[in-house]
Amino acid sequence: MHDLLTCPFVPIERSDGRDSVSLPQLYAELVADRIEAFPGLGAHQAQAWYQFLAQVGALALLRADWDGAPPGDAETWRTLLAGLTPDCADTAWSLVVADPTRPALLQPPTQVFDRFKPLAETPDGIDLPVTAKNHDRKQAVAIGNAPHHWLYALVTLQTQQGYSGRGGFGVARMNGGLSARVLVDRRQSRRWGPRVGRAIAMLLQRRVEVFERGDYGVFANDNEGLALAWLVPWDAEQPLGTRALDPYFVEICRRIRLTADAEGRIAALGRPSEKARVDAAAFSGNLGDPWVPVEPGNGKALTVSANGFDYRLAHRILLASDFQAPLALKDLPGERDRDSEIHMAVLVRGQGKTEGLHERVIKLPSRIAAALSPEDEDDEDDTDRLTLRQVSKHMVEQAGDARRVLRQAMIVYWQGPEQPDFQSKCADPVTQRLDRHLDERFFDVLFEGNRDGLDARATETAWQRFLVQAALDLAGEVWAGSAAPTVRREKARAASEAVLWGGLRRHLTLAFDDKEDAA
Repeated sequence: MHDLLTCPFVPIERSDGRDSVSLPQLYAELVADRIEAFPGLGAHQAQAWYQFLAQVGALALLRADWDGAPPGDAETWRTLLAGLTPDCADTAWSLVVADPTRPALLQPPTQVFDRFKPLAETPDGIDLPVTAKNHDRKQAVAIGNAPHHWLYALVTLQTQQGYSGRGGFGVARMNGGLSARVLVDRRQSRRWGPRVGRAIAMLLQRRVEVFERGDYGVFANDNEGLALAWLVPWDAEQPLGTRALDPYFVEICRRIRLTADAEGRIAALGRPSEKARVDAAAFSGNLGDPWVPVEPGNGKALTVSANGFDYRLAHRILLASDFQAPLALKDLPGERDRDSEIHMAVLVRGQGKTEGLHERVIKLPSRIAAALSPEDEDDEDDTDRLTLRQVSKHMVEQAGDARRVLRQAMIVYWQGPEQPDFQSKCADPVTQRLDRHLDERFFDVLFEGNRDGLDARATETAWQRFLVQAALDLAGEVWAGSAAPTVRREKARAASEAVLWGGLRRHLTLAFDDKEDAA
């Protein structure tokens, strides 16, 4: 029932209207770049769906030893996808399979179906977002659901879910159960076709590097490992070892089976597990995922906090030495001289809650892209790369100086200059507003400002001027709209201004030196 290989139940939006397609037809539409959107796909599900399409497409081509561009017709794609499931193609791509001993889409076969218990009657009941008291996103509200809603929820659950209590383990491609699978990607277009096409090409072309990076001898030899984890039974409490897996394996993390009643209404049944499906805890999420940054010192995959991809974390990922950059960021043939974008996404998990869907898009001029993705990553003579790293580091430090000076000035204003408590948090709302301003401008100044050539002094001067103006604007709003809690308001403001101007002049000298030179 609802066989992805033959049944057209995935809705797509094209320029000429809506249609519903099977998975082979979907790949043909992607190759032709005719897909505008996937109606019904939630914002929090887009990352999982994108990575699923990329991994499945690449695996299908790899296992067929496909040479050349991906095919543009649905029939060839149907053959390629069926080739991933040679012994069970009749059920392995179906949402609902009556015989539980046969694999279904992202649902392992089982001989103990009688141990499965009701889990959800609506797709959002198995979906990723965790709600506290049903406040931020109501649970079990998708009553009028369709098969594609179950598809998206199932893909998201099985490839993105984290630890959710006893019997509910998370996926292997994250650093611990309360972490999340991260996407740090590069794209030439925001359209689905070019994005998935580039991702498939990246997976094919960078495969050797996946085996070479780190200790990836833990995987099966090329094209010999299990590609789709739902094809094998999961009745015993015996995890899959990584040596049995393909590096691009599509994983599952929950025992789940979808059923349908006589009227076709789908429901989910589940069974807890005592161990994770993949025995990969020792790798801390570092499993060769080409979209995940890895800390070189401890080999752990990146965990993103509730702050998301702010400019400080983005700087660490792209320009510091804190992380080994994902393979997805590296140039593919023909990209070096073209502008592109960096896309970062993650659904941050907390203790019993979701801490936000975080995305960031950074425009990447071709010259900057070349500096970020040199031909030889160990080439320390790459002048542009070293200059960019140094300037970015200075900009982060200067932002910290501006934040600290503004904070001290606001504390002096509100508490008076006599005995200010610089550990007070009373200025946090103002410094948080400053951070938001800096977040919006950091990469515009760093990347767009150097589109035609790297100029360290000009970049730092522009950044320091922006910092000074942003700090002055925020302080001015406070001085104008918030009375200091003291009868000596004029004295408090004068002291606050002295702290602010003195600190800015001391730490952001280029902003003032250039102005004085021009005068």
